[in-house]
Amino acid sequence: MTAEPISERSTEEFYDELASSYNEIIYRCAPRYEEMQMTMVDYVPSDLQPLRILDLGCGTGNLTLRVLETFQEAEVVALDLSAEILDVCRRQCGTDRVSYLQQDFHSLDLPDAEYDLVVSSIAIHHVDDPAKQRLFNDVYASLRHDGVFTFVDQFRGETPGIYRQHMKVWKQFADSKGIPPEEWEMWMEHQQQHDYHATLGQQIEWLRQTGFQQVDCLWKHVLWTLLTARKVEE
Repeated sequence: MTAEPISERSTEEFYDELASSYNEIIYRCAPRYEEMQMTMVDYVPSDLQPLRILDLGCGTGNLTLRVLETFQEAEVVALDLSAEILDVCRRQCGTDRVSYLQQDFHSLDLPDAEYDLVVSSIAIHHVDDPAKQRLFNDVYASLRHDGVFTFVDQFRGETPGIYRQHMKVWKQFADSKGIPPEEWEMWMEHQQQHDYHATLGQQIEWLRQTGFQQVDCLWKHVLWTLLTARKVEE
C-alpha cells in the first residue's frame, strides 16, 4: 500500500500513523533527546512541589513518565491531538495518576488556575505564530499562582544563515545515525507542510507579553531550545 502524501495528511493523521514507531524514530531523529527532557525537570524550581501537571502534546508519554518519576505525589493530565498516540501513552505510562485528554492546540479548553506545572516537548511548533501566542495565554490562565510553564521545542535561528546552519547540522546528525533518506524526506516534507518555527527572541517576548515572569532559556542545541516561565501575580 502506498503511503498517503504528507501534504494530504493532517498533523493528527501523521502522528496517528507514526504512533507505534514514534519512540524508535524520535530517539534517532532528535539530538540529545534524553538530555533535553532531563534538563527540563531538573530546572523546575525547588520551591515548587507540583501536585497537578499538564503535559501538552504528550506523544507516547516519554516526558509524562519522567515527570511522574520526578514528582511522585503529582497527578498528570496527558494531552495530545492524536487518539492513536494517546493510546500508546496510556499503555506506556500504566498508572492511575495519569488522565488523558484529546484536544487540538488551536482550540484548547483548559480549566482556569488548575495546574502547578505545564510541560511540553517538541510539540508547540506544530501551530503557527498567532496560535502559539493564544496557546501561551491559555497556559497562563490554566496555571495557579507561582505556577511554571516549561517547554522544549524546535526554534528558528535568529538569522536565515543560522537557521540554514541548524538544518545542515541536523542533517549531519541524521546521517551519522544512519537514518534512511526516505525517513529524512518524510520529516522534511512534514516540516514544510505542518511546522512553524519561531525564533527564541520572538517566543521570549510573547511569553512576557502574556504576563509571564522569570522567562529564561535553560538549554539549547541546534533547533532544540528549552524555555521556562513563571506566573507571578502581584
